Parts: sequence; structure tokens; C-alpha cells
Amino acid sequence: MGSGIFFTPGELASVAQHNWQVYLFWGLCGIITLCGALTLAELSSLMPRSGATFHIIRESFGPFWGFLKAWTEILVVAPGSVAGVAIIFGAFFSELVGSHWQWSPAIWGVSAILVFTAINLMGVRWGGVTQVIITSVKIAALLFLVLSSLLLVDQTPTTESVSQVAGADGLWGFIRLVGLGIGAVLFTYDGWADVSHVAGEVKSPKRILPLGLVVGVGSIAFLYLLVNYAFLRVVPLEAMREEPTLIASTVARVTFGETGAKLITGLIIISIFGALGGLLMTVPRFYFATGVRYVQRIRKGHPVNLVLQTLSRVSPKTGVPVGAILFVSALSCIVLLFFRTFSRLVNFFVVSNYFFPILVIGAVFKFRSRYRNEGYRTPGYPVVPLVFMVVMASFLISALYYRPGDILIGVGLTALGIPFYVWLNKGKDSRVRYE
Repeated sequence: MGSGIFFTPGELASVAQHNWQVYLFWGLCGIITLCGALTLAELSSLMPRSGATFHIIRESFGPFWGFLKAWTEILVVAPGSVAGVAIIFGAFFSELVGSHWQWSPAIWGVSAILVFTAINLMGVRWGGVTQVIITSVKIAALLFLVLSSLLLVDQTPTTESVSQVAGADGLWGFIRLVGLGIGAVLFTYDGWADVSHVAGEVKSPKRILPLGLVVGVGSIAFLYLLVNYAFLRVVPLEAMREEPTLIASTVARVTFGETGAKLITGLIIISIFGALGGLLMTVPRFYFATGVRYVQRIRKGHPVNLVLQTLSRVSPKTGVPVGAILFVSALSCIVLLFFRTFSRLVNFFVVSNYFFPILVIGAVFKFRSRYRNEGYRTPGYPVVPLVFMVVMASFLISALYYRPGDILIGVGLTALGIPFYVWLNKGKDSRVRYE
């Protein structure tokens, strides 16, 4: 659970025409995400390694796709995601402390990255305990706000009003409406696949990983529905459209008075801080897996080999991938200071972020024919993975159609991995060697 739950309801208000559609969109996205989690649970239990998604793609589709996944994750998705969360944290923290300097959000964002970098360098147990504490605090605080509003505030009378969504009539109009709703909500569920990055450090992965993924996604989906119900009781859809970014603050103000506005700001900051910590704990494990995979396949002394040696370095004292953690931290800080706005960062990595999960989930069809799994198996196979793949593919096509300019920057950087891969493999003395 990140910061999206505080902002997405306002964005969705400009799409939804009635309250029941709000619940429909959130429920559908929960089901779609759960389809992916149910499938990834089987895949990660079969391949419980650090950076599991990289190994899953490589084993299923070959070394090229594994390389491109690693290239994209390292240069686009991971630093973009970390920087995007950090810049939001910086903006809210700057507002809380009253710092209005132009670079203040970026500086506070970089500071937050460095704090979690230090925590994760102390060991996976410290990073995990910190995540448990922060997640518990933000869920408890959010539930306190929701339950207080349900008990202390009478439902606000509503008047049915229809939002101005072009082409909302007829079957095709409804399909388009659902597509817009899913597009607004889906990013709020993002991050569930990152859990698999620490699969190699989990005890009893065949039991713990499926349980954690399914219970985690299911619990978050239920919590999101409950939060939206509480919000809609106090702030009707028509009011949400007028002030889409102030919904949570309005609910807190109505429930607790002016103190509520400060309370919700603190809650948002804790939530964003926790989401950032989760990324900085899981993402470096993927970098580490990439370094281990390729470091022996590129000749010593080559600049690429030096980078991979850094990524594959493990602390002898704590056992954490110290090189990968520092690399992620440094690269994320550079990306944050370069872009400095959340919207630019999201457009930068959105397509690359959602394309590779389609490949990961699609790998279950090859794994079923290749491995004999007597443990956890995806329920509803093959419908469950197909639902996820079809919906996500449709979402990517829609994103490219409606926002090509910003998105093509990230796509172009991803595509640069293709000639780089060819260059590494050309000639008889290939720099990259595969068994």
C-alpha cells in the first residue's frame, strides 16, 4: 500500500458516473492484480531466487529477454519508481515543514532515499522489521480515519450527477468507461511483484511466498474498497470532482476538525515513506541477481564487467547485496534530480513497468510443461493468468495511444538494450557467453 489511495479516488471521480462504478473499478483492479499474484506465487515457489522475475523470464523466453528485462529494470523502471515515490515524499514533507524552496522536494526526496539505504545496508532483517513497523502504522492510522468517519460522521446527502465522459452511452461507451477506470486505479495496486525479488532470502519459500502474495493483495484490495466507501459517505462524487486532491484531507477535517488536516498529512508522509522503503529493500535484489548472472560472462577489465562486479558484491558481515543497494540509491538520486516531477517520472517508466510482468505471468505456461510442481499451483489455470495478460496488454496499448510523447522516452531507452545486447555478443570472441 503506497500513496495512491490518497490521490486515485479524486482522479477516478472524473471518470465514474455513479458510486457503484467506483467500487466496480477498484474491485476489478483488485481481481486483475490477484490474478497476477496467484500466478507469480506458483512461479516464485518453483524458482525461489533473489530477483526471481529475472530468472523466470530468462528460463522461459531465453537469454535475450532476460537481458532486456535486466537492462530495463536497471536503467528505467527501478530508478524511475524509486525517484517517483521519493519526489512525492519530498513534496509533502516540504509542505509539512513549510519549506517552499524550489529544490526542497528533491532534496528531501534524496534524503529519504539515503535514510533507507543506510537501513538496508544493516541487513535484510532490519529492512524487513522497518517495513513491518511502518506498514502497521500507516494501515492502523488509515483504518482509524476510516472507522472514525463511519462512526462519527453522518452520511452526506448526494444528488446523482453524471461526469462528462465522452461516449459513455452504449456498450462500447461502457467498455471505454471501464478502461478509463482501470487505467486510473491500476497503478495504485502496483508493487506486488516486487515481493518476489527477495525470494532467495525467504525461509520455506514454497509455503511463505504464495501465502504472502495472496493474503497481501487480497487484504489491500479489501482495504481499498473500505476506504472508498468511507470517502464517498463524506465526500460525494460531485464534490470529489471539484477538489480531487483534497479528498482525504476533507474527510479528516470533517471528522476531527482542523487537526485532521495535519493528521492526514502525517499519514500520507508515513505511507509514502513506507512505500519508498519497500522499493529500496526489494529492488536491489534484482540488481544483485543480474550482476551474479552476467559477471562471469563478460571478460575482466571490461567496463561492463566492473559495473556487474559492483552489483554482485555481498557484505561479508550482513549478507546483503551492498553493491546493488548503493548502485540503486545513487542512480535513483540522479534520476530524481534530473526529472524533479512525478508526472514526468511516471510517463518515463510506465510502459516498461507493465510490459515485463506480462512476460513473467506468461511464463507459467512453459513452467507447467517443464517442471513437476507438487506444491502450490495457480487456481483457475489457465484462465487466471490469461485474464491478467489480456487486461495488461490492453492497458499498454491504450497508454501508448493516449500519451505517446512522454512514454516513448522510456520505450526508446529500453530499445537501446537491443543493439547493446548485439554488440556484447558479436564476433567469435563474444563478450557475453551462454551455456
